[in-house]
Amino acid sequence: GVGYAPLDSLEKAVFEAERFLNSEEIKREHPEIGEDIKVMGVRIRNKFRLTIALAFVGKYIKDIEDYFQKKEEVHRKVKKRVEEAVGKEVEVFINTADSRENSSVYITVTGTSAEQGDDGQVGRGNRVNGLITPYRPMSLEAAAGKNPISHIGKIYNRVANLIAQRVVKEIEEVEESYCYIVSQIGKPINEPQVLDVSVRSKKDLSMLEPLVKKIAQEELERMPDVWKGFVEGLYPVA
Repeated sequence: GVGYAPLDSLEKAVFEAERFLNSEEIKREHPEIGEDIKVMGVRIRNKFRLTIALAFVGKYIKDIEDYFQKKEEVHRKVKKRVEEAVGKEVEVFINTADSRENSSVYITVTGTSAEQGDDGQVGRGNRVNGLITPYRPMSLEAAAGKNPISHIGKIYNRVANLIAQRVVKEIEEVEESYCYIVSQIGKPINEPQVLDVSVRSKKDLSMLEPLVKKIAQEELERMPDVWKGFVEGLYPVA
């Protein structure tokens, strides 16, 4: 399992965009928004750019002009929400392959791309923090849909993130934290072979070590109950 904290500003922008577009709030206002939403974030020097693939549901679209009008409304709202979340200007693009001239737009029956045969497997989906982050340490374990009681890939990735998040939140001197956990078949899940926490801080790390160890030990003790968080929907990927 692998986890890190905190999210950087670009990661927050991507996460906020996807959460907003799949929220009950925006779905009530825009029922034409399908559930198949992909957000890619790119940082070019100091500029943030989000490219969003958003499957629209055809029964809520009157014609092609209505489609573009609704897309513009969604664009305005998601851009506003993301910029408020990260405190800076963010470029936002939605369905960049659309062509008014060719009457080619992203309209579906179900609100997903599956009806076109684009049925991605769970292994290429979001990690347990709700993101895919190739510039960060990242486990290849596919957490979505796995057994929350005994699947180590699901549990360890969640707990690794919890440890990293707590270290950053509770130890003021820590600017960034990474956590890695490795299991061994046949051993209790809360007795890993390795639990490695690394931190970035301007302070003497020897002074921080006991505090980090305490947090890690507490989360190991809580590990047998982590399944409840998945079942109750507390975590982005269940």
